[in-house]
Amino acid sequence: MSELRSNVVPSSAKASQPPSFLFVGNSHTYQPKELGGIPGAFARLAGAYGQDVSTFQVTQGGADLADLWEEFEQFMQRSSKDGVVFGTVVLQVGKGSGEGRFVMAEVLRHRYAPLLLEQPSKPRVVLYQTWSTPWPQPSEADELDASLQEYHSVLLSAGIKEVVLAKAGHAFLHVKLSDSVHVYPALWKDDMGHGSALAGVLVAAVLALALKLTEGERLGRILEAMLPNAWRTASPGFAGAAEFGQKAWRNEGKAAPAAVMNLVNDEEDLPLNKYPPGMRTERRDLPFLGDVVAAAAVAVFDRTL
Repeated sequence: MSELRSNVVPSSAKASQPPSFLFVGNSHTYQPKELGGIPGAFARLAGAYGQDVSTFQVTQGGADLADLWEEFEQFMQRSSKDGVVFGTVVLQVGKGSGEGRFVMAEVLRHRYAPLLLEQPSKPRVVLYQTWSTPWPQPSEADELDASLQEYHSVLLSAGIKEVVLAKAGHAFLHVKLSDSVHVYPALWKDDMGHGSALAGVLVAAVLALALKLTEGERLGRILEAMLPNAWRTASPGFAGAAEFGQKAWRNEGKAAPAAVMNLVNDEEDLPLNKYPPGMRTERRDLPFLGDVVAAAAVAVFDRTL
């Protein structure tokens, strides 16, 4: 069942309602939960730049846009009756390949575009493209680009006037290519490939830059301030070499306690003290963390890959 959630940052300086953003996606949208998902992280970052926003979600674990269009339609109808007007709709897409890419293009063309064009506000669309694997192939950037450009063209040809590209997957690649070998593994929350709290602020930065809420000023300091003191991360070896003394549980799972193995594949969060060393990241252990993440987000728009 889909989950309909709302994160509202109230406007104290304006009498009018703050702009409303609707996010549609799966666990890569409603995670990381400690930040209120991607919508919550985006709302916090927008607020730091003086822009009050209201964010809403239509999400379902494991679903894609082909699974969610009916829930999306129903949500838009209910919102219209309640007087909620969306100026921006953020649609989560992946890399896509083969038949899956064709299906995604068709559902954008024949389901989402007509529903959006029915809205009096004629909302702009943000295509938020996620990451695919912690060990990307050399062609990953080109494959991400190819599918995203196809989806972009489909929406424009269907009549959507403004389509913004938020290349979160490219930002992940930029972090991986940076010299900070400890930051990239900290982007992964668990061994199912969900993004951690650090990934949440990175995606929020990509969205804010794509929507021109900022050009990057003070971005590193703001992102670092948004992070908790510590956050859950995947097991050592999932997205980087295991530190000396850490057990690479993915490779030696038979020797690890069953309770530990269950932790790496459990989407629900437990208190951080329940996770052994190597499955949580301390902010203080990653110097210049905010600057590294901000540089990766900005680099997406400079595009050096």
